[in-house]
Amino acid sequence: MKYASREVASNLGSRNKLFWNRFFAAVLFLFFFIDPLLFVSGYIEGKLFCTIYNLPKVFFIAAGGLLLVSLWLFYLSCCREMVDKSLDFLRRNLGMHLIFLLLVWMGVSLYTAAVPEVAGAAFVIYLLLGLLGLVLSLMFLSASLRWAAIWGLLAGFAGFTVLGLIQAAGVKLSFMLPIQWWRPASTFANRNIAAQFIVFGLPFLFFAVGKSWQSGRMSERKRWYGLLAGLLAVAAGALVLLFINASKNGLLALVVQVLYLPLAWFWFRVSRRQNSERYRRLLKLIAGALAGVILVLSIALTVPQTRGRMLQSWRLFQQKGVTGVLRARYLFWRNTLIMIKDHPLTGVGIGNFRIVYPLYSRSFAWDTVTSNRKQVRKAHNDYLQLAAECGIPALVLFIIILGRQFYLLRIPEAGEDGEGRIADEWRLPLGASLLAYAVVMCFSFPLQLAYSRMFFFFLIALGEARAWRASLK
Repeated sequence: MKYASREVASNLGSRNKLFWNRFFAAVLFLFFFIDPLLFVSGYIEGKLFCTIYNLPKVFFIAAGGLLLVSLWLFYLSCCREMVDKSLDFLRRNLGMHLIFLLLVWMGVSLYTAAVPEVAGAAFVIYLLLGLLGLVLSLMFLSASLRWAAIWGLLAGFAGFTVLGLIQAAGVKLSFMLPIQWWRPASTFANRNIAAQFIVFGLPFLFFAVGKSWQSGRMSERKRWYGLLAGLLAVAAGALVLLFINASKNGLLALVVQVLYLPLAWFWFRVSRRQNSERYRRLLKLIAGALAGVILVLSIALTVPQTRGRMLQSWRLFQQKGVTGVLRARYLFWRNTLIMIKDHPLTGVGIGNFRIVYPLYSRSFAWDTVTSNRKQVRKAHNDYLQLAAECGIPALVLFIIILGRQFYLLRIPEAGEDGEGRIADEWRLPLGASLLAYAVVMCFSFPLQLAYSRMFFFFLIALGEARAWRASLK
């Protein structure tokens, strides 16, 4: 009877495969749509702003990810075919093995943590997001589920932008938190974090614009697809005007993306063609990239506050060089390097940087920020903070994982699910977003924040699934 019930469940799962695909498409859409719209806690006139959104985003993202993992495990219990595919993916996929090793080394750092309770909580969050990344990589083997996540992300973009516009107009809503900086930050309560959210997702927005335009050319409803592409393009411009030019990190990452995309397009789509026009096209793409950089910087310089901050940075560079521009970051980094030197193998414990750093705040030089009233919580460099918290081996594993994603971009994509999609299309937004993430990590702390940390596992899952699917062709 037991084996008969398993067979019935397996047959049921096979017959309802279309239902499950649509079900998970809806779940993924909702997950990526809701996550950026969750509010964070804040203060009004010195009093805590208490709403249902007062919990940090990480609690909602971890809970939503755990629900997604549970639903997928239930699906596997009903579909033996997917169990075999999942096990094959786990056995043969190097990327998942590397993430597992990184999580194991993070777990080792628990034993040397200054405050084990803080380290344990931080490790659980990483573990849950690692499981989420694993399940997403299995889901993204299906192109339709990838698109469900992308469209959910873009819907979140839309809501995020509308709230930012309301905020920029000075309209006060009971659920909108007050922002101390002059530029809107929408649901992230910090202009730099808002800019990171935008710059990581912007390549996928343009990707959807291109897809909509391509679908319009192949469909009788060209006007509707053209309108959708136009609306997405306008949304991209609004996002840049509202958020990107409020953060120097966001501007730097955007400039890198503008330079990367034309060159990547040439490498993926043009360089291997046997014709004399390819180098001429390369020159045109380089000219377009430079024009894009000039356009981005021109837009940023039209905002008086941004122009003033950039001119201030230039004057500091003339007076004191790079250290003058970096200012406090330079002191954080030098002090953190001494912390890494003292704890090279297992670090001070995951999540314990803010607890241990005050002991090192004057090791190289007094950073003038750390005091009895104010504490430095992040190193403003995720690479250094990871090494300080979990040891140099953890940093090496992380760099290998990140470098592997760029290495996988060399694999061309020969269609999806028999639908004849254009080869290489996923490599452009994926590579641009990964590059922006790698750049921002040098000066900020996306790996320490709930949404952007989840987004990193999303990018890893998308890259592993894309390469795995292509390798099976």
